[in-house]
Amino acid sequence: MDIDLSVLRSLENEKDISSETAIKAIEDALLMAYHKTEGANPASRVEVNRATGHVTVWARVDGAAGEGGADGAVGREYDDTPAGFGRIAATTARQVILQRLRDVEDEITFGEYAGHEGDIVAGVI
Repeated sequence: MDIDLSVLRSLENEKDISSETAIKAIEDALLMAYHKTEGANPASRVEVNRATGHVTVWARVDGAAGEGGADGAVGREYDDTPAGFGRIAATTARQVILQRLRDVEDEITFGEYAGHEGDIVAGVI
């Protein structure tokens, strides 16, 4: 799976949300979506390549009960990126991404006006 980084750059220009913040939100959302897929490994993480936009789900091989990967390695990571997320997982990812971006926008707006606390302002609504 790949993400179009030009869209993140345009988001950065339009809404003053850093692409790093957007990528972190996407990683968190895709991890939550991955955990909702069947056969998901609970010891996993999602990584987005900042240069290419390629998304990889890395799952850790547990050392419990002598389990190991294909080569018998314990405690190593392997690529467990699903071919596609299910409908529920995709909806979860979408909701988490939108909520994180709204939170960042709210923080930016609050930061702009936090210094004006106690000032008297006149305006028309």
